[in-house]
Amino acid sequence: MIWRCAICCVFIALSLKLLLSHINRMHSRSPDIRFVCGIDGCSEDFRVYNSFYHHVKRRHSHHLLEGTEVNEHRPEGSQIPASKYAKVKISVKKEKKTLFCLYFLKTVGGTQLQPHQHHDATDDDLAEDQDGAVTLQQVCSVTRSSYVANKDMNEIVVGVQQYQSSLVDYFRTKMEEVLKRHSGTTTPQVSKDAMDIFDTFTDPFTNVATTFRQNSALRMQFGCVDADEIPIGRTLCRKKCGSKEFFIKDKLFYYVPLLKSLQQFLSHPMIWGMIGNGPQICREGFFHDLNDGDLLKSHPLFSENPNALQLILYTDEIEICNPLGSFASKNKLLMVYYTLGNINPKYRSKLASIRLLVIAKSEDIRQSGVDVILKRIKEDLDALYSGVRLQTADGEKKIYGAMVSLCGDTLAQHELAGFKEGVGFAFSKCRHCECSYEDMQSQFREDLFTKRTLEKHIRQCDEIEKANTDLLRSNLKTTYGINRRSELVDFPSFDVIQQTPQDVMHVILEGIAPMEIKCVLNHLIQSGEISLDSVNSGILGFSYSPLDVRDKPSTISLSTLMSNDGKLRQSSGQMLVLLRILPFVLERLEKNAYVQLIIKLIEIVQIVFAPVLSIATVCRLKQLIQDHLSDWKALFPDRSVTPKQHYMLHLPSQIKLLGPMVRHMCMRFESKHCLFKRWAGKINFKNVCKSLVRKNQIHESCQNISTSAHTLFSHEKDLGPMSEVNLHHVRSKLKDFLGFTEVRNAVSVKWLMMNGNKYIIDKSMVFVKVVNGNMPEFGLVRNIFVVDSTLYCLEFQPFYTVRFDAHFMAYEVEVPSLAEATEIVDAEKLVDFTSYYTASTNGKTYVLVKYHLGDVIKLHTT
Repeated sequence: MIWRCAICCVFIALSLKLLLSHINRMHSRSPDIRFVCGIDGCSEDFRVYNSFYHHVKRRHSHHLLEGTEVNEHRPEGSQIPASKYAKVKISVKKEKKTLFCLYFLKTVGGTQLQPHQHHDATDDDLAEDQDGAVTLQQVCSVTRSSYVANKDMNEIVVGVQQYQSSLVDYFRTKMEEVLKRHSGTTTPQVSKDAMDIFDTFTDPFTNVATTFRQNSALRMQFGCVDADEIPIGRTLCRKKCGSKEFFIKDKLFYYVPLLKSLQQFLSHPMIWGMIGNGPQICREGFFHDLNDGDLLKSHPLFSENPNALQLILYTDEIEICNPLGSFASKNKLLMVYYTLGNINPKYRSKLASIRLLVIAKSEDIRQSGVDVILKRIKEDLDALYSGVRLQTADGEKKIYGAMVSLCGDTLAQHELAGFKEGVGFAFSKCRHCECSYEDMQSQFREDLFTKRTLEKHIRQCDEIEKANTDLLRSNLKTTYGINRRSELVDFPSFDVIQQTPQDVMHVILEGIAPMEIKCVLNHLIQSGEISLDSVNSGILGFSYSPLDVRDKPSTISLSTLMSNDGKLRQSSGQMLVLLRILPFVLERLEKNAYVQLIIKLIEIVQIVFAPVLSIATVCRLKQLIQDHLSDWKALFPDRSVTPKQHYMLHLPSQIKLLGPMVRHMCMRFESKHCLFKRWAGKINFKNVCKSLVRKNQIHESCQNISTSAHTLFSHEKDLGPMSEVNLHHVRSKLKDFLGFTEVRNAVSVKWLMMNGNKYIIDKSMVFVKVVNGNMPEFGLVRNIFVVDSTLYCLEFQPFYTVRFDAHFMAYEVEVPSLAEATEIVDAEKLVDFTSYYTASTNGKTYVLVKYHLGDVIKLHTT
C-alpha cells in the first residue's frame, strides 16, 4: 500500500509506520509545522509531532497493524491494488537518497505527476511551476547534502519508470471500464481520443536514463563552472596492461577559474548583501577579524577600497586511498581551496564558504613544480586587483580583490613560498626571522631576532639564482633557508613573509602540546609522583559534555609514552579536550613545577583560540610565551627548543597584523577533505581528479541556485523534539524579562542548535551577562522555548560565579537550590554564544571555558 507525505508531497512509503518515521525525522522539528491527520477523513491538526503520533495510535491503530491505505491521498473507489505495486523496486540504503532522486527526476525529467497538496501549504511552500514539476530550488535543497552514487541513481530511475508504467496501465484499464459503462452517452470519437492519450504518453525520464545525461542536465540547468584542464607535462603509458604499444599522455591539473567561481558565488543575493554591507570594524584596541589587523589598514587596496574581496587560500595534500595499502600515495592529491574574509566569521567556518580552486596529483606537481599552479592563480589575481566586471546579484559591478593570507601547515607553506621544506636542513629555520639553531635555544624574545622582510627575501633569492657554482648555490640555500624565488613574491600586494601565518592547529595542537605533555607525564611517572594508570583512569572517568564526547581523548599507552617521536596519538580535537581536562586529571599535583608548565601552556592556548583579543592581552600573551619557553628550558635542559616552539614567539605579532588566530586556522579547511574522500568511494579512478572536480562543481552550483536561501545560511537554527508548554507560564516570563505581551503559541524543545552552538536542557550553561564589572554570570538551561516560530528563548537558572581558578583554568560557580527562581533570555542576545558545561571535583563546580573570556567581557561592558 502506498502512503504519501502530505507535507513535502514527495516521500512515498509502503506502510504508515514508515511514513510516521519520515515525518518525525524530516519535519517534526520545524518551528512552524502543522500536522493534519487526514486518515479516514480525520481533520484534527497538531503542532507537536508526539501529540500527532499518539492520536494516530489511539484513533487509527488498525492502520498501523494492517497497513491499509490512507483515503485522503487517493479518493474512495480508486484505490490501486497492492499487486500493481509489486513491480515497483526502488532499492536504496537510505531514505535520504530516495528523496533526493525523486526531487531530481521530477525536475530534470519533467514528469507531470501531481503531488497531493496540503491544505495549509502556500504556493511558496510547494514552489511548483505551471507544469507541476518541482522547481530547481527544491532539488538543490536536497542535492547539496546528498551523496548519491551513480549506480543508486540509475536504479531509482528504472524503479520510477516501472512505477510510472504501472500507473499508466492501471489508469488505462480504469478508463476502459468507465467508457464501457458510459458507452451510450459518448461517441466513438471521444472514446478513441481518450484512449489515444495513453498511447501517446512519452516517458519523461528518457533524457536522464544514464549517468551522462543526468550530469549533463544538472550542469546545464545549474550553470556549473567548468574546471580548466592545464597541461604541465607528458608521460609515456601502455595502452593496456602487458601491451607493448605505448601512447603519450598529458599530465594535467584542474583549475577552477577564480573569476568565474567568484561570479557564481556573488550571484546569490544573500552572499552579495553580506559582502556589499562592508567590513565590520571592531572597537579601537580590540581585534575581532582580519579588518582589525594592521596589515589590512595599511594595505594599498583595502585601505582605499574596504569592500574589496579578501581572498584566503589554503593548500594541503590528501590521501584518498588506504594509506597502508599498496596504492598509498599513488592517488595522493594536492588541493587548493579559497574562502572570502568578507564573510561574517560565524558563517566562514561552514564548508559552503570554502570553495575548490585547484586539484592535482601530488606526484605530477612534484615533478613539474608548484609554481605552475601559482602562475595560473596569479593571472586571475592580477585581473582582480585591477578590477573586473562581474555579474552579481545586484547587476554588473566592478569588483576588486587581493589575497590576504596563505594558510596551511609548515610543509605546504614553505613549499609554496619557496622556503626549505625540511627546516632541519636550513641554518635559518623560520620564515619570519633569521634565527639560528643556537639562538633558538637561548633567546625567547621576538625582538632579539632579525626579522625577514620582503625586500631582503627578494635580494636573497636573486643571490641564489646568480650563484656561479652549484656548491655556492647549495650553501646559500642552506644559509638563507630558501630553495627558490616563489611566484608568490609577484602576487599583487602580497608579502610572502607576513601573509603566510602560523597555524595554531599544526603548531600547537599537533606539535607543541603533545610533545610537552608527553615529556611532563614521562617525568611525573618516572619520578613516582603519578602512575600511567591513574592518568588513564582520569581520562576515562572524566564527565565529558555531550559535545566533547565526540573528541574524547584516547588512553595513553606505555609504548606511546616511551617513544621518541613527540606524539600522543591524539587528533587535534582530542588535544583540545585533553588540554581542557588535564588540570583535573593532575589535580593533586597542583603546585608541581612541571604541572604549572602545562597550565601556562593551557593559558596560551585559551588566548590564541579566543575570537576577541585586546592589545593588552596580546602583550600579555607575548610575555606568557617568553616565560613558558624559559621554564621549558629550565625544567628540561636536555631537550631542545623545537622550531614549532620558536614559532610561538611570532604569534602576538601575527595577531596584530591579521587579527585573531582562529580567523585563519586550518581546522575547518581540513574538514573539506572529508567531502572528497567520501566522493572518492563512488567514482572510478581512471582520472580521479577530473571525476572529483566535476562532482564538486555540480555540488557547489547546487548550493547557489536558490534565491531565497543558501547552504551557507541553512541550519542556523535546528530544533530537537518538541513538546507542549504551559502558555500562561511562558507569557508571564516573556512579559517580566523581555517585555513581550503578544504571544500566540509556544512550544518547548529538548535542544537548540544555533549558529553551530548546541544548547541542551539541563546540561548546557550559557554566558548570560557580566556582573561585578568583570565576572561572567552563567546560567543552566532549564527550558528552551520557540515562541510564534520566530523567537528563541532560553529559560535558565542563574549560577553565582565565585572566581576564576588559575589552576583549573575555569570559573568556579555556586550551584543554586532548585527552589530559586529562573530567568529568561533571548538566545540571539547572549553575551557569548558558546555552550558551556560544568565539571565537579572536591565538592566544587567549575565551568570549563574553551577560550579566554576576559576580552569578550571587556568588549561587552566598555
